[in-house]
Amino acid sequence: MRLSIVALAAIGGLGLFCDSAQAGRWLPTIENPYCPITTYMVHDMPEQAASMKDPKGRPIIVVNRRTFRERPSYSKFLIAHECCHHTLGHVGKFRKGLGGQGPQPFFYIAPELKRLELEADCCAIELLRDRQEADGIEAARSTMVTFGKDPTGAYYPTGYERAANISVCAEPDE
Repeated sequence: MRLSIVALAAIGGLGLFCDSAQAGRWLPTIENPYCPITTYMVHDMPEQAASMKDPKGRPIIVVNRRTFRERPSYSKFLIAHECCHHTLGHVGKFRKGLGGQGPQPFFYIAPELKRLELEADCCAIELLRDRQEADGIEAARSTMVTFGKDPTGAYYPTGYERAANISVCAEPDE
């Protein structure tokens, strides 16, 4: 849920000078079939995707253009995952500091970050399963396996933890 300075500045500028209809002129938007949240493609973004609110408080999703173009099946999962961060209230938690008071070491929120990522993964898998997009589910699982025992981001679950979670979430409801 981090963003590069360039992307953040571009999005901040959109919120200060444009309304949602005008924003598409400055950053390309993409169709988001998983939630009604404006989704932008950003060129120079080190992360694969991020969910946040713009300076006017509107929810937005930002997706790495290269990932979106080169890995369309995995991008389905990414967009659904970021939608889930919004619909599950995770973005609001980050804006409120996860309940912390004042500046605190980042490790204070590490267990919560893991939980939020696994929760958003499962929610995304449910969205993909409902749309019968098995390719997105498999792309998510196989991508997480490539991380192995390493965390998939700062204080995030390991690749194996996320892949196992995705497999459980993808099982049919009984």
